[in-house]
Amino acid sequence: MEKDIARILISREQLDRRIRELAGEIVASYPALDGHLTLVTILNGAIIFLADLIRHMPVKMRLELITVSSYPGKATESVEARLTRDIAADLRGQDVLIVDDILDTGKTIRLVRSELARRGPRSIKAATLLRKPNKAPRDVVVEFVGFDIEDEFVVGYGMDYDNHYRNLPYIAVLTQEAR
Repeated sequence: MEKDIARILISREQLDRRIRELAGEIVASYPALDGHLTLVTILNGAIIFLADLIRHMPVKMRLELITVSSYPGKATESVEARLTRDIAADLRGQDVLIVDDILDTGKTIRLVRSELARRGPRSIKAATLLRKPNKAPRDVVVEFVGFDIEDEFVVGYGMDYDNHYRNLPYIAVLTQEAR
């Protein structure tokens, strides 16, 4: 698997440090967390980010998992986002934090935010580990960003290519031969 890596973009140490900081920023942004925080995580890519993030958030919260398909199979370009696994939780009166792995075209966040808004939450915010600022639409709001990156296809730390490389402990760019 290591032979498929062209270069490491973000090291495990950088991830650990920034996720700890990001958790602090998130907790500080909610003035009175009263047990009404629900994290809605977009699977599969954000699961490792979620696990590390919540370890640094010493607050009462609920977790929900939602699945959106936008990079089927060996695709490296996003296609139309579609919800493939919804949540059943009642979000009325909840502060909702959407947790995603990467903000690229904005299709996924836009879809999930729209779906969740119809359920009557008190507030909706979003956190993403990575953002491609030169590609992400300006109208897609993400309040918490771990890292801004160039427009490259990345793997590792939960993100995949054809459902491989999720288990890498860092964010990397694949070689051309591996794609």
